[in-house]
Amino acid sequence: MRTSRVFRLLFRILIILLTLSVTIVSFLGGLSAVMILTDQNNLGFDTNPDININYNLTSGVLLDANFTLPFNITNAGYFDMDNLQLQVELKMNYTRVDWNGTDTSPGVNGTYTVKIFEKTQDFGSIPKGLTGYFNISGLYADFYPLNFPNITEIDLFASPLLEFYANFTISLDYSLGMHSITINVQNIKVGELP
Repeated sequence: MRTSRVFRLLFRILIILLTLSVTIVSFLGGLSAVMILTDQNNLGFDTNPDININYNLTSGVLLDANFTLPFNITNAGYFDMDNLQLQVELKMNYTRVDWNGTDTSPGVNGTYTVKIFEKTQDFGSIPKGLTGYFNISGLYADFYPLNFPNITEIDLFASPLLEFYANFTISLDYSLGMHSITINVQNIKVGELP
């Protein structure tokens, strides 16, 4: 056999081995994602997080706010989960009174939703076969107090006055970095004021 044929044969074997290894890792990564996402116990959020919002209904000023949200993720797959991040966004829903400005009679009312909090936190890695238990928390400095409405803008006859909703986005890398997964959970009601 000539030298060029030997090099071509070795190169083909190398390409076949690389293709086979990437295919196996991709298949196991997809299978792991199915195993993790089909069991509801692998991803758990506390449905009643500890949210404290001290909003003065008389003045319409946010005095203090904080929350702690525990969650857990079980890595039931074949690879480690890397670069685990959780983004939490809190929104407030209220009925707004539109005073037309010419007299004291109300104009058209509408429901408004404003973002009052957003934070992304990195939680590192979860080795395969283990469960990670984490807390994401927010303090007053993380909130947007200027987005809270003035008391004159809120329909005081609506019940409840203020409703709070959360959006969650979990992102991570998997299969030795070959897959990036993002999971969104939208509009989960987390609280209300009278």
